[in-house]
Amino acid sequence: MKMKIVNKSVFCILCSVFFMSCDNFLTVEPTSQIGADNYYQSPAEADRALSGVYGTLKPFAKYWFAMSELRSDNMFETKEAKQYDYADCAQFNATGLLSDNIVANCWADHYTLIAAANALIDKLPEIDFSTSKITKEQYIAEARFLRALSYFDLVRFYGRVPVSLHQLSADEAFHLAQSEPLEVYQQAIIPDLEYAALHLGEYALDYNGNTHSERASQAAAKALLGKVYMQMAGFPLNQPTKDKAKTYLKEVLDYAESSNRYWSADMDEWNRMWIHENDNKYYIFEIQYVCAANQGNPVTPLSRTSNSKPDAYCNAYLTNGNHFYIERALQSRMMADQDLRCHWTLDMGYKQDEETGETTGGYNPDVDHFLVKFFEHKTKRDSLGFSNMDATIVNYTYWPQNFPVLRIEDIALLYAECVGGNEGLAIINRTRQRAGLAPLAAYSEEALIEERRAELLGEGHRWFDEVRHNTYVQDNKTKFEYYRDNCDKAHSSVYTMYAARVNSTSMYYPIPLSQMQVCEGLYQQNPGY
Repeated sequence: MKMKIVNKSVFCILCSVFFMSCDNFLTVEPTSQIGADNYYQSPAEADRALSGVYGTLKPFAKYWFAMSELRSDNMFETKEAKQYDYADCAQFNATGLLSDNIVANCWADHYTLIAAANALIDKLPEIDFSTSKITKEQYIAEARFLRALSYFDLVRFYGRVPVSLHQLSADEAFHLAQSEPLEVYQQAIIPDLEYAALHLGEYALDYNGNTHSERASQAAAKALLGKVYMQMAGFPLNQPTKDKAKTYLKEVLDYAESSNRYWSADMDEWNRMWIHENDNKYYIFEIQYVCAANQGNPVTPLSRTSNSKPDAYCNAYLTNGNHFYIERALQSRMMADQDLRCHWTLDMGYKQDEETGETTGGYNPDVDHFLVKFFEHKTKRDSLGFSNMDATIVNYTYWPQNFPVLRIEDIALLYAECVGGNEGLAIINRTRQRAGLAPLAAYSEEALIEERRAELLGEGHRWFDEVRHNTYVQDNKTKFEYYRDNCDKAHSSVYTMYAARVNSTSMYYPIPLSQMQVCEGLYQQNPGY
């Protein structure tokens, strides 16, 4: 009975919202719940509520890592699914995914943001902004950008999802049916982003006129709109939207060039942009984190690929990290190409003498594997000229570096995919030159896809790329077969089982069982579950 009550409260998120005190748009535990009708009275209160909407982004990075990267051929989780929620995603465990906490929390957290955005969007027209330094339309545009981002995730993860663009009563929420994926794009995502692109400026301002580089900008809205149109142009929708994507992506690239923003000139600068002191400097839009209990980047402790490191290397408590493995074939490709990005994907590392316990520098290919662009450990910081953070990283919830949602390399490589030919080749070679690689002689879609895979590793794009190119089945069958035949022959039957699980219905996650059971017959479950 207790579980039923909890499930119903999650289902009703669309018709409720918490107003939270925030620091850098980070959600903290709400100390009170204030009725929307009594709360939205001034621009200052609207600004605080908008900060609360941004704050609900905090867990999203974990879902991109678990439900996109681990689901793709970039990574793998070796623990048994019955022991670990992440393994359900990585091992295509259809039965486990129905009640998987990550899948259920992803649904709930995205609708938490949508509910908060809806409340703000509905109430903002009633507030007098005559004494404010901005228009209320900018605040509406920021809220609509965030709402579009949530619906974009939901439609890509779950397919048919319920859509609400206004606050709902409890009765309305319990009778809100699913919309088809194309309807979600046409009714929610595209209108929201078009509005945001029209009403946002180069930087977001608050009601006092202060600049906020950490909030959504016009470039962010156009970048996300370009990504949306690219996703629609691919499988399974196959809409004629690539030209629209090309237009918006080009506008973002032109702005980046004219304003000298976002691009890192070389590998040294690229390495430094992942350090938290450079937050809000390089990414078009990023999730904000701070060095405080339960306010840090959740992907940082997940980016370790083994538990072999001593605490002195990783800082406190990180030996409780998880066993995620970067896909071996990708490692081989990067090593064969002498890709300098590999230096920061496979750590330069420490070795520990088993007899003396002494640690010395040096690359250890067996255990020193990290997604180092997210893992801000002391060796990396020292090599780049930054002080260590031993005094501030109390445990694994404290890592302060932001997570990129929109990055210029992602936008550039999508544009290269749109145009192909010599123009597309020039963009690919720009990213390769920055990484210290030899330029390619000719453009090919295969080369473009591999460049995206290497450049954006760990950032939550790979699964969505595989789906829109309709390679997700073969790519992941190949991954499991590679492990079976080359890495773990003693458990070959397990990898054969994993490979057999991957099929056309793997495109979407299931609607969480907790949602299916609240109002029997309202939702239709995705095929394969």
